[in-house]
Amino acid sequence: MPIDLATRTFPSRIAELGFTAQLPADWIAHELPPEEPDFAQPTTFFPLAIVTAPHAVIVFAFAARPAFDDGTLHDWAWYFLNNNGLTARAIGPHFVAGIPALVGEATQPSELGPMVVRFAFFEDGGRLVNITFTAPELLADAVREAWFAMLGSFTLETPKGSRFTAEMVMPVPEQPKAVDPDIAAHEAPRPAEEEPVAKPDPTFADFAFAETTASLDQDNKVNANLRDKGIGLVPKVIATDDATKCATLAAGAIVVQFKVPYGWYVIDDGKRTLVLDPKDEVQINLDLLPMTGEDYDAVLDQLEAQVRADYQEPECMRASFNLIHALGVRNIAVNGEPIEQYHMLYPHHMEGMALRARVTTTPQRMIGACNLAELILVSSEIPSQPREAAAPAANNMPVWWNTAVALEHKDQLAEAEKLIRDSVPHLAFASAIADMYRLRMLRLKAAGDAAGALASFKKSREFIFMYAGMATSGGEGAALSLERDEFRAQLVAEYGSDPEA
Repeated sequence: MPIDLATRTFPSRIAELGFTAQLPADWIAHELPPEEPDFAQPTTFFPLAIVTAPHAVIVFAFAARPAFDDGTLHDWAWYFLNNNGLTARAIGPHFVAGIPALVGEATQPSELGPMVVRFAFFEDGGRLVNITFTAPELLADAVREAWFAMLGSFTLETPKGSRFTAEMVMPVPEQPKAVDPDIAAHEAPRPAEEEPVAKPDPTFADFAFAETTASLDQDNKVNANLRDKGIGLVPKVIATDDATKCATLAAGAIVVQFKVPYGWYVIDDGKRTLVLDPKDEVQINLDLLPMTGEDYDAVLDQLEAQVRADYQEPECMRASFNLIHALGVRNIAVNGEPIEQYHMLYPHHMEGMALRARVTTTPQRMIGACNLAELILVSSEIPSQPREAAAPAANNMPVWWNTAVALEHKDQLAEAEKLIRDSVPHLAFASAIADMYRLRMLRLKAAGDAAGALASFKKSREFIFMYAGMATSGGEGAALSLERDEFRAQLVAEYGSDPEA
């Protein structure tokens, strides 16, 4: 989704360095404390402005210091990159505010994982200006538009002219210029590249673990075990492509067909579709979420509120790209093991619904897992054949569900449970029954039936714990335990207290 840009002006804080640039309209310009500049250290820059995204660790930083008497812009840039632990991917000449500049892209390790740092250096009237744009690697490409818009619109309030011509910005290898020894000691040993090397977009073949569709065979040992345990069935394979190492599946739970790479396992339990990593490090849970209109932010707000209720100090960030609206969650753990989770929403052909890919992954596999989830979402389309399961009613729920709810309203609970078990012949029946009792709890609570609401709370809790307890692998267990905990937290919040505390 395009970023909404606005022209924003920042007054001078030092050396007549006020400036104007196009920046995201809703990003936050932070008030900087009054301070006197101290340039005793050659690495010190004075901040001119800091602008950050409202929901993510994405930062524009504008800073300046006196230019050096010796060396070149190229020398100075490498000096600062190396001093700050930045590994340059690409660097080359450019123009900023009509002034010859050196711009590029680098990476930097952080507690949040790898960060991408886009940078620009230019000299104007003895003032060395540095602009950086820092974002987590996962989000860097999604927000790159903001960086290039800023570069193209940046203007100084009081331009004074640069000592460097365009030809002087990049060094000539045959005739190196004299460099201050302190700067030269920090210069990078390898030559700079003039143009960034474009990385090809990921494909399904990049994520394939096999050359065939064996992992999608109904009689595959893993799939047969999952089927016999009542966990779910492999969706119907309707096409294969050996060249790109992917198969197209028709998933009844989410009412779409989509592609997956060879070697991954896929299970449909009637409520959701799971794409499982054979290494047991990544799980992509595909399901449908109700929404009002196209207000993806409202759905993400609800998901983030639940995350913050479930975990002590989660780190949340948001991004939008390729029709996907995403919430990323870091700094969380399941059973003591660190994980990351990403909720990626995508338009669905059924009115009032969004297709969600909930990615649960180890931190090391985060980038690849999200790239694969994006490929899966973008490949989704209306099934070419009608869904084999019961047709949804007017409220987009299956007939068996609406019938079970009607039985529950008549207090025919045993009959309602049996109908759900018979209609969902795998693990998800327990989750569906838990949800039925959750709705019964809400209905009885609203009617003033405190005893009935409490009994329904306990039954709902019983079935959601049964659901998590039927997992057959470590990865499945971690994912279902996470669902269980999120469900129970919602149950407690809706009940108004924790009667089991």
